[in-house]
Amino acid sequence: MKKTFWIRLALAGIIVSAAAAAALAGAVNKTPGMAVFIDRPTRGGHILILDPGHGGADGGAVSVTNTPESRINLDIALRARELASFFGVDTVMTRESEDIAYPDSAGTIRAKKVWDTKGRTELVNSVDNAFLISIHQNKFTSAKPSGSQVFYAPTEKSREAADIFQSKLLALAPGNRQNATQIPDSVYIMNHVDCPAVLIECGFISNIVEAKKLEDPEYQTALAATIVGAYLECVS
Repeated sequence: MKKTFWIRLALAGIIVSAAAAAALAGAVNKTPGMAVFIDRPTRGGHILILDPGHGGADGGAVSVTNTPESRINLDIALRARELASFFGVDTVMTRESEDIAYPDSAGTIRAKKVWDTKGRTELVNSVDNAFLISIHQNKFTSAKPSGSQVFYAPTEKSREAADIFQSKLLALAPGNRQNATQIPDSVYIMNHVDCPAVLIECGFISNIVEAKKLEDPEYQTALAATIVGAYLECVS
């Protein structure tokens, strides 16, 4: 990729860092909804779908600093959305708040999770020419593991995209995993979408050093810039 592109991306990161507090505060306080469209020209005919994993009744894993995974996922996704809009990318978010408005029929946590998972999958499949990036955090019984890991869906172009994402994340943090991996069958959304899709485990929140980085706004912006840069390379 041309050097000028990365200079522009770095400048975008600076802009996002400067405006993050105001922009993200406004975004988090919006009324919960499944889809958020940005009215900008579509880049390359693609629609970027950002899926901050978990949320609502499902906080996901909890970090060693007692921060729910869902909160970290959302912070990174919101920063990625701001950067994507800077490049004129049409973006949809599967959630833009920690709150999710469940139907009355979803009376248990399990029912809420199932309803939300199927709703996100239907949303992704309803968008023409979509590209899905699902953002998550990893956790292990040992505090030693660290680094990002990219998984790809069993859909066309997903593996090639995952390799690009993994290489960019490796450049951000040399300790990251070397190779992308196909998503396990147990991950519903990634195995039921029709579009190119990657799931990014941004790091281990069971590792105290990495958990603190993942909760730091500056590092979240760096991650978001890396994710958006990889996406732009995939669709260019």
